[in-house]
Amino acid sequence: MSRKRDGYDEAERLRRAGKSYSEIESELGISKSTLSGWFTNKSWSVSVKASLNDKYSSKNRERIILMNKSRALKKIERDNKYLLEADLEYKKMKHNPLFIAGLMIYWGEGEKYGTGRIAIINTDAKMIKIMINFILSIFKIPKNKIRAGLFIYEDLDVISVQNYWTKVLDLPSNQFIKTHILFSKTRPGKKKSAYGMCNIYVCSTELKLKIMRWIELFTLEYSRKLV
Repeated sequence: MSRKRDGYDEAERLRRAGKSYSEIESELGISKSTLSGWFTNKSWSVSVKASLNDKYSSKNRERIILMNKSRALKKIERDNKYLLEADLEYKKMKHNPLFIAGLMIYWGEGEKYGTGRIAIINTDAKMIKIMINFILSIFKIPKNKIRAGLFIYEDLDVISVQNYWTKVLDLPSNQFIKTHILFSKTRPGKKKSAYGMCNIYVCSTELKLKIMRWIELFTLEYSRKLV
């Protein structure tokens, strides 16, 4: 069969016109492997390929820019929605003692940076328990969503410390994700925590934005009041 009869001439015309192998295959029904065999070593076809790559790269860059802009706008809209909700919720809950206690603990001891989670670390189990109650009652987060980690000095018994925190916080051991061993730099005679430090956290951008907004609203309200 001649090249003219099997579509070579028409395929060459389309390729020289700047068509990709996929476009030619769609139009003429000639497989890309056949087209590649015909044109790969042709210098003019190599130039066509380079031109197509530039065009597609430009389109991809434009598409990525548009996608990033769209994501950024959606994030702004989402965050503004959370902040508006936080303003309304603050007015409803600001006389709730647990709400205010949780804000004050987080203001002093909580993780302030980043937007992915709320987290607090302390040696005081009672403080941690108040924050757990805050998460359960104020945020309405199920207890099985809370994660914990321990920071334990090297001279403490790891199992005993882990058992202490699981019992006192009433959290199952599978929610304690990691235990970090701390090398003690404490001077002889200086008292150390007998049970190390416990870090609890919940991953949520919404909750992080809201608790930081509530703290901001609290400070705006009470920093203006005279004693």
